[in-house]
Amino acid sequence: MSKPAAQKPRQESTGKQTVYNLNISDTLVTFAEGSLKSAIAVNGTIPAPTLFFTEGDTAVIHVSNLMEEETSVHWHGILLPNAADGVPYLTTPPIKPGDTYTFSFPVIQNGTYWYHSHTGLQEQVGLYGSIVIYPRNSKPQKEKVIVFSDWTNESMATVFRSLKANYEWYAIRRHSVQSWGEALVRGYLGDKAKQEWQRMPAMDVSDVAYDAFLANGKVVTEYPDYKRGETIRLRMINGAAGSYFWIQFAGGPMTIVAADGKDVKPVIVNKIDFPIAETYDVLITIPGDGAYELRATSADISGYSSTFFGSGKKIYAPNIPPLDYLAMLAERNSMDMNMDMDDMGMDSAGDNTMKDMDMKDMDMKDMDMEKSGNAMPGMEMPDTTVNEVLSYNMLRSVAPTAFDTALPVREIQLTLTGNMLRYIWSFNDKPLSKADKILIKKGEVVRMKFVNTTMMRHPLHLHGHFFRLINDQGAYSPLKHTFDIQPMESVTIEFYASEEKDWFFHCHILYHMMSGMARIVSYEGSEQNEFAKTGYSMLKGEDNFISAWFDLSVLSNSTWFEGFVSNLDYQLRFDGRGTWKGDYETETHLLRYLDKDDFFAVFVGYDLRLNRTLARASVSDTKDNRREFELGVLYLLPFFFESELRIDPTARVRFQLQRRDMPITSRLFFDGRVNTDKEYTVGLRYFVTRTFSVSALYDSDYGVGAGISVRY
Repeated sequence: MSKPAAQKPRQESTGKQTVYNLNISDTLVTFAEGSLKSAIAVNGTIPAPTLFFTEGDTAVIHVSNLMEEETSVHWHGILLPNAADGVPYLTTPPIKPGDTYTFSFPVIQNGTYWYHSHTGLQEQVGLYGSIVIYPRNSKPQKEKVIVFSDWTNESMATVFRSLKANYEWYAIRRHSVQSWGEALVRGYLGDKAKQEWQRMPAMDVSDVAYDAFLANGKVVTEYPDYKRGETIRLRMINGAAGSYFWIQFAGGPMTIVAADGKDVKPVIVNKIDFPIAETYDVLITIPGDGAYELRATSADISGYSSTFFGSGKKIYAPNIPPLDYLAMLAERNSMDMNMDMDDMGMDSAGDNTMKDMDMKDMDMKDMDMEKSGNAMPGMEMPDTTVNEVLSYNMLRSVAPTAFDTALPVREIQLTLTGNMLRYIWSFNDKPLSKADKILIKKGEVVRMKFVNTTMMRHPLHLHGHFFRLINDQGAYSPLKHTFDIQPMESVTIEFYASEEKDWFFHCHILYHMMSGMARIVSYEGSEQNEFAKTGYSMLKGEDNFISAWFDLSVLSNSTWFEGFVSNLDYQLRFDGRGTWKGDYETETHLLRYLDKDDFFAVFVGYDLRLNRTLARASVSDTKDNRREFELGVLYLLPFFFESELRIDPTARVRFQLQRRDMPITSRLFFDGRVNTDKEYTVGLRYFVTRTFSVSALYDSDYGVGAGISVRY
């Protein structure tokens, strides 16, 4: 693929129409050290061009797909007709190669929003951009749009294969391995033991180790034209696929004036905890001469982007210290993992938020509190308190948002669930492909209560609606389209059901959404579209994709190979070993997982082996000379020991224990296996890169060997 010449977006104003032409094409880029990587550009740029509208416009956007694969565009946070929402195979047809799709919708809101692909993993590789909608009769102001994002030099297939295989390389790169050796030395041995006893994966804050973090498509961006004393409105968007950011400004505190496009009472903070897919409008002032850094540090503290405002000597934001993962593990262990929902505040939301306002006939599309056109809303009663870190409880709508208590209310409870061992994410232990629609009815208040039982944060986005995020502000709880939920936290949102048809609701960590953490919110009695007639089979089938990986060790005494092919419920395993003398053993098993944690599985398989050195050629059906089908069960024990019980047609029974990838140090890992045939293997491997490691083992049949291992 060749890199297209950069093009400026063509904008035409015809009366009240604002028209854009967007061309989506393949390109080659390098955002970090490494070879050129295939990416997706819109009009030749990453991120895509900013689209500017004024409230009251009609948006007409012609999207042309110049690639050899289908694509899509979702207008994140925009209230629009269902057919224009841009989720392929749910609301909008995919844009096929060579086709142009025209989106046309009235612009009935204002604020800072963004757009991105909803096809596969295209968002991660460049298809995202910003949207700015000005209020009617708004006054010009100094402003800058900044889109934060993350970048990996790996292919998307490699990233997902690593996640599905539960490879440890990302933890090695981020220095987040919680090894037994470090736990022993630092006094966290009990916490490490408790974590593995509970069969809980190691503590982490990000799934992927990224190569770069970007602001407007660059690691370092400079805007030297801003002068001392100038105040700038930053329209900030977290367009990352998997990264939360800490936002700091070297020039002093920041004033938040809008969240997710909606005005809030100004809040002054030193640091912003910026969740994925949200937007914040922030005022900063250049305090003196120099170039002041706006730094966006990834939540795993593995890197940052820098945006400088002003000219002269660079003035940097403070560094954030590295994470102490073992201390975080100890804190996690202090939580009550069996906490009752009633103890998590599940019944408290909304008690004091539903009074003093009659909004029975209000449509959510009319709940836009930014009608004044004031460029810096709410500044007439400033609160000069400087808070250290922004929290949701500080966000206060500039006008009441509560609903009339006479409105009918539908309550929906969702538990966020996940399986990090096989990388499956879900609500109520069901990924999208196995879940029913969430049914709601037009004219009712929908109150959704969430409990996050996973050990990761999740940014959740509801298409086509704004909701009240219930917080300490009561009747002034802010309106949002995306919210973050912390581990073991409960959150309540509510919205007035004023739409029709079906809308997407999902985690905005791209890999979590694609692995099942999504739902379809459906209006009862609505007319169905063409995709509904097939049960949204294309969309719902995305999380049940087939993934494959293998591990090959070439040693001085033997060759070892493990291969896996897996989807949501099944896993095909092949385990082969052979000596340079021609001895071999192979085991092929098809597993069916049965429980929600995937600790328990049944399998059928075939065992083929011939160890000429040990077997007596005239005697078959022994452990060294065998050709037998077998049935068995597998169960994951504490400390991640995989136990197997097998039986063959001769009623021969074998029991086996196996442990893979036990971290001794940050790069040295232990593997071991023992069974009732009196076979055992112990091995060590030292990871040099994601793909290559140095390995050594002792096997009861094959003896001592050393060599290299390759992981794919």
